[in-house]
Amino acid sequence: MKKCPPGLKFNPKEIVQQSRSGSVGKCLILSALVLPLCWGLSAGATPVVPTGYTATPGEGIAQGGFYNYFDETGSQLIDENFGADDWTANLGNGIAYEWVGWRVANPVITFQFSGPVTITQVGIDFNRTESSMIFLPNTVSLGSTDFAVAPDAIPDASHGMLFFNGLWTGASLTVILTDCSPSHWTFVDEISFSVEAVPEPSVFMLVAIGIGCVALRLKRAGVAS
Repeated sequence: MKKCPPGLKFNPKEIVQQSRSGSVGKCLILSALVLPLCWGLSAGATPVVPTGYTATPGEGIAQGGFYNYFDETGSQLIDENFGADDWTANLGNGIAYEWVGWRVANPVITFQFSGPVTITQVGIDFNRTESSMIFLPNTVSLGSTDFAVAPDAIPDASHGMLFFNGLWTGASLTVILTDCSPSHWTFVDEISFSVEAVPEPSVFMLVAIGIGCVALRLKRAGVAS
């Protein structure tokens, strides 16, 4: 009799039952392959793009900045144009064009979507250059959920995307960035949103076929015994 690997135990009756119907084992293998596929697909995330947003105007020279860090198109936070680690870099549109910045105000940004969505993740790309007084906000509020942000969540003199996970359902979502120091700047170039992906119907069909095959073969094997 074939020995079981260490740590695994089998019911002898199950071994006899499987030996009487080799197709049962094949169906079990099919289900074992299909089910993880289904669960793996359902765990994915799909980007969703807002139709627009309203935001606290960016600040600049009037608040002590070297330049004006305005949202010149009204869509710079969702246009997928990222800034560089060196926030003063000119990437083709002017110095610091990609960055929207606030110093005095705690910005409130409300995003609108084409219809109700259930958002599971929000990504915000920040710059942190402390020599230029650009810091991460202390708190990011998404809807009614507040997230504390570590001051070193991204390395100094760089930019990076921070992700916030939760569950927000509706046709809009408000993002508030709170900074406890009026001398610190908050720089953002992009904000992204993701929703939970739904498996394709064909995957559910494969699962149903696999489970149905197992049930039918086990029933026939029971009758044969």
